[in-house]
Amino acid sequence: MDTLVSITIYAKQEPENWQQHVEQAFEKMRQIEDLATSFNDSSDVGQINLNAGQKGISVHKYVLELLKQARQVAETSEGAFDVSILPLLDLWNFKSSNPRVPTEAEVLEKRKLVDFRKIVIKDDKVFLPEANMGIDLGAIAKGYAVDRAVEVFENYDYKDFMVEAGGDLRAVAGELTQGQRTIWVRHPRKIAGFFAKIKMDEAAVASSGDYERYFEVNGKRFHHILNPETGYPASPVVSVTIFSETTALADAYATAVFVLGPEKGLDFIERLPETEGLIVYHKEIDSDLILDWKVSKGIAEDLEIIN
Repeated sequence: MDTLVSITIYAKQEPENWQQHVEQAFEKMRQIEDLATSFNDSSDVGQINLNAGQKGISVHKYVLELLKQARQVAETSEGAFDVSILPLLDLWNFKSSNPRVPTEAEVLEKRKLVDFRKIVIKDDKVFLPEANMGIDLGAIAKGYAVDRAVEVFENYDYKDFMVEAGGDLRAVAGELTQGQRTIWVRHPRKIAGFFAKIKMDEAAVASSGDYERYFEVNGKRFHHILNPETGYPASPVVSVTIFSETTALADAYATAVFVLGPEKGLDFIERLPETEGLIVYHKEIDSDLILDWKVSKGIAEDLEIIN
């Protein structure tokens, strides 16, 4: 997942075998990374992509569940979230040491390969019907891995803990943390700064931001959150933080809202069950760009903007 993972357990006495339980949680997350990465041809997702246009691939139940959840979010967001976006991500090549802005013709050609509705799932097999199609689960797998790690601790009856992976987190509150936990939202433009905070005991949280992976050309930022419809980095949103039922859903919803934009994104959040969000975006005033924000109704009174 190319990120740091932290697990925090709160208890009055040291839980029995807690080290083994923590290792089991880490192992579960490593397993999901190994299955779901698109950077390794031997992973389940790598095999799906390698065999695009040729044959379906039998995959692990976790990959099936990820793809089914991804389809649900794709349908709900009308394609703003689309895991078949890999051809465009490969074209932009944000991890390159010498990235470039692709031509319009290149973007148009790759856009033709992006359509979540073409992904065929039958029993335990997944098939991409066109050569050069590709799946990338980066916008949902990290949150899903956090959820599976949480399951490990719940199965051992832990009552008070938190699992965090690169800003995606799931918190379960017990008597030691009840009423004392604060969720901090990273500032999209200030290094090590915070934009907002909220008191929240139980939370499944994920953020998407244009600061995570990007390059600049002539002062213009090109980031990795691409709009599947245009093939270009989504704008004018700069960061989204979502609170939802699971971290996987929060992860995927954050990307969808980022692509939808501030107005449609907020409407989308308000329609979702057990989901709230903060959208930070660029707003032009007198030819100057300032940071503005929109907050869903359910957390508007509790969220404190620090800015």
